[in-house]
Amino acid sequence: MRHLMLGHISDSALDALALEAGAYVQQAFGMQLGLMHTEPRGLPHFLLDRYRLWRGQLNGEPLLLVAIREQVPGSGATHQFIRHRDILRAELGVRVVLLLLDHVSTAIRRQMVDRHIGFVAPGAQLYVPEALLDLRERTSRPRVIVGDHLGPTAQLLTIAALLNRLPREASQTELAARYEVAIMSVSRALDELEAMELAVPQIVGRQRWLRFTLEGADLWHAVEPRLQSPVRKTRTVRGALPLDVAPFAGESALAHYTMLAEPPFAQRALAAAHWKIAQSDFQLREGFDFDDTDRIELETWSYDPRALARDDVIDPISLHLSTRHHPDERIARAAQQLLEQFGW
Repeated sequence: MRHLMLGHISDSALDALALEAGAYVQQAFGMQLGLMHTEPRGLPHFLLDRYRLWRGQLNGEPLLLVAIREQVPGSGATHQFIRHRDILRAELGVRVVLLLLDHVSTAIRRQMVDRHIGFVAPGAQLYVPEALLDLRERTSRPRVIVGDHLGPTAQLLTIAALLNRLPREASQTELAARYEVAIMSVSRALDELEAMELAVPQIVGRQRWLRFTLEGADLWHAVEPRLQSPVRKTRTVRGALPLDVAPFAGESALAHYTMLAEPPFAQRALAAAHWKIAQSDFQLREGFDFDDTDRIELETWSYDPRALARDDVIDPISLHLSTRHHPDERIARAAQQLLEQFGW
C-alpha cells in the first residue's frame, strides 16, 4: 500500500495537491469543488493528527476531501481508512468523503474502486461511489504548447538551477518533496521545460528525472524573457507573521542584498495558496485603519518563496524579477545589481 499514502509530506505540499485536485476536476469535468481547509472543532484528535481535511461541494452536495499525512505500512491501511471515513461522516454529517491521492498506480486505483472508496487522483481519475461517478480522462496526452511565460513550478525549478540549488540527480517525486509542490505540478513543469528544449527527457527506472541542457549564463539568457514576477498581489496587513512562514521580500530583501535603505514597513512574501490559512492561523488584519506598530506589506506569490529563501530572505533571482520594473529608479537599479554576483 505504499503508493496510497502521502507519507512525510508537509501540509503545504498537501495544500498544493488539493489545489491540483480542484483544478483537475474543473478543467477535466467542468465541476468546481470550492475547497477550503478545515479543522472541525470536536473532531477526535487522532483524526486531525492523521489527516488534513478540506470542505467543498460536488454538484451541490457537501464534500469532504481527505489527505493522509503519515505513511502507514501494511495491507490493513485501506480498512483503517474505511473505519475513519465512517467516523468523519458521522461527526461532520457529510456523505461524500473523497481520499486525495498523489502519484498512484492503476492497481491501487482499482483497489479503491473495488472497496468503494471515493477518491480523486489529479490528472488520472475522479471516483465517487455515492454519486455513481467514475470519471477518467481517456484522451491521449496533449502536446505541450509553450506560452510566453513559464508556469510557476517550471520557473521555480529553473531558478533553483540558476542558483545551483537543484540536485543533479533527482526524480520528480524527490523534487516535489524538496520544493513542497504536487507531483503533477512537477510533471507539467518538466513537460514545459522539455518543450522549450531547456531540459531533456530522462527516465530512471520508473521515475522521470529533470536534466537541464544549459546552465549558468547560457540558461539565464535562454529563459530570461519567459521569467516573470512571482508577485500576484500585495496587501497591507497587521499581525504577528513568523519569518519562517513569510520571509523578507521587496525593499526589505533589497536592503539585505544591496545598499538600498530599509523601507518604512517590512515587506514580506507568502505563497498565494497559503494566504487564507495564514490569515486565519495568525489572525492577520487587512487595511490601513490601524496604527503602524505591526504593519507588513505582504506579497502573495505564484510559488512558495520559502522554497529558495535563505536566512529568512527570498532568493536574489526571484527578487530581481519582482522588482526590476519598479517605477522607483532606486529600486530598479538595486534590482539590476542583484545579477552582478552571477556575472551575467
